[in-house]
Amino acid sequence: MKYNLIGENMQSLNVVLNEGESMYADAGKLIGKDQNVKMVPRLRGGIIGAIERKVGGASAFVTNFQVENGTGNGNVMFSGTIPGKIFPIELKEGEDFVAEDQAFLAAEDSVKFTIQTVRISAALFGGAGFILQKFDGPGYVFLHVAGNIVTYNLDGTKPLEIDPRHIAGFDSSLDYKITFVDNVRSAVFGGIGIFLAKFTGKGRVIAHTVSRYKLSSEIYQEGLEQSQQK
Repeated sequence: MKYNLIGENMQSLNVVLNEGESMYADAGKLIGKDQNVKMVPRLRGGIIGAIERKVGGASAFVTNFQVENGTGNGNVMFSGTIPGKIFPIELKEGEDFVAEDQAFLAAEDSVKFTIQTVRISAALFGGAGFILQKFDGPGYVFLHVAGNIVTYNLDGTKPLEIDPRHIAGFDSSLDYKITFVDNVRSAVFGGIGIFLAKFTGKGRVIAHTVSRYKLSSEIYQEGLEQSQQK
């Protein structure tokens, strides 16, 4: 399998599958494909897997894409549904990665997609929901987030504090908890909220510059104001 990312602010993912190779994607993310790439809706992991994906922000069914034998290579292209970036995560055997809900775009067939629950305090105060998406290797998984991507590589010497609504994903080797900000007055009147996510340990934290929730709120508010002006 080979892939390349196309575009800047509204990126799409183009994948070249070899004969016999397959991958799966979230429903509604396909742009186009070669005729020799066959797609079949599936319940990966059965009913339990479908329920897990649904509560984790993805579709219950995924679509499987596979090149027919004897037909050569095949191209298939995907994109997210909001302005943003696509970033690939390469997982080795035994490695896993945790992502925000609704981040999943596509993955190699060898990648297992499940959910991970977070502590109630993190869910209630972190704004990230009760459920996160979890991917187990080996293989590539492709995630789509709003805005641009910022990567933090923690070496275990200093913790990282970040607005929970800007977390795209992180290595499961990191410890994740919600903390109060140092200056509550600045937080309240500065509009950044009074809670931050704190990561400790060694691993990656992937952040995105635009909060999906803030973006949807702004769009809704803009639409509401325009409708009231009519």
